[in-house]
Amino acid sequence: MNNLKQILFISYFFPPLGGPGVQRAQKFTKYLPQFGWQPIVITVKNIEYIAYDYSLLKEISNVEIHRTDSFDLMRLLYHFERIRNIRKKENKLYMTASDSLRKFSRKIFPIDSKIGWIPFALKKGSQLIKNKDIKAIFVTIGPYSSAIVGYKLAKKFNLPLIIDYRDLWIGKPDITYFSNWHRKFSIYWERKMLKFARLITVNTEFTKDKILSLYSEIENSKFKVIYNGCDREDFSQKYSKENDKIIFTYTGGFYGERTPYYFLKVLEKMLNKNLLPPNIEFKFIGNYFKDIMQMLENKRLRSILAVIPQVTHKKSVKYLIQSDFLMLFIAKKDSEIILPAKIFEYLAARKPILAMIPRNGESAKIIRENNAGFISEIDEENLIMENILKLLNLYKSGLLNTHFKLDSKDYLKYERRNLTYELSKNLDNIYETN
Repeated sequence: MNNLKQILFISYFFPPLGGPGVQRAQKFTKYLPQFGWQPIVITVKNIEYIAYDYSLLKEISNVEIHRTDSFDLMRLLYHFERIRNIRKKENKLYMTASDSLRKFSRKIFPIDSKIGWIPFALKKGSQLIKNKDIKAIFVTIGPYSSAIVGYKLAKKFNLPLIIDYRDLWIGKPDITYFSNWHRKFSIYWERKMLKFARLITVNTEFTKDKILSLYSEIENSKFKVIYNGCDREDFSQKYSKENDKIIFTYTGGFYGERTPYYFLKVLEKMLNKNLLPPNIEFKFIGNYFKDIMQMLENKRLRSILAVIPQVTHKKSVKYLIQSDFLMLFIAKKDSEIILPAKIFEYLAARKPILAMIPRNGESAKIIRENNAGFISEIDEENLIMENILKLLNLYKSGLLNTHFKLDSKDYLKYERRNLTYELSKNLDNIYETN
């Protein structure tokens, strides 16, 4: 470790928080030491959140992690629920709040609802930089408040700043603002941050193009596209199916206009027309807000739907491998740029994908490039039905592998270790020219 260059790694969403969005930061910190960089993480203490996965911490037991307090809503809700002594997630305010209330709570604050974390993260960051030999600062966003922490620390201590976009800021499809002042304030800070950053990593080509269209003055050379990916170690174990059911599986959440509404309507129609085999099952794995749970608890679909609360990442991978088909949902409106991290794990599981996504988006491009499934828009009910029937016919005829050839695909370019190596090369270039 003494020979490793130290990098301050700022990530609000970090294990033991669970879910796909956390894993980009977690896998970077797991593999960076293999390529000469030792991350020192600043994150928040326990918050009220949709999923926790303590198993993710086991992979990064050698990483130094500093957890700070915060005055943001998620941290305050965590304290409030402890006072209420509410233990079941489905009874907590965060899970039972309406979608409109959650949206309002996110947009009423300047920058974002995590702005209350800034002073605590700045204080801890300053302490670490003074006491350690930090060579660079890496910030993964959202939340966007994290970017302000990174910017202020980098400027104060004259360190190179690397900004990693997991989600777009101003250009995010579903983002709305409480007032025009809120929007202008965000634009001011995003432009300032982009101008100052030495490197801007993004997880899709579409994201890069969108940022450049909004801020044409930012040099194209600052950008590096580093996809999300899959970790080969996660898929090293083989699992056999536990029964003879035909299983479709979705892992992850629903929010905004990403919804199972149209898909469930299709299943109702197919049941009414006797188009589904009796041994079929559709699994939804995750913790869902109240409005989504009401959809998934549809009495007419009870015999073919299974809702499984959030599991560890390892167990989630097991579910993927034991499935016959995997489902992907992405909202229709302005969502061509969305490329969920789960898509790469779906590829690694080598199961055909029933994709209900923008047909001209980056996710559709990845699926087509790998001949990995059938695509419709999220609300194209007739095409969704057609695609389900095509998959079932291939299954019954034993031609799935012949059609998709998933077993012969090599996904090395999507492996987390290789993607982290790409990041490390860029960090090395910054270090050598600093």
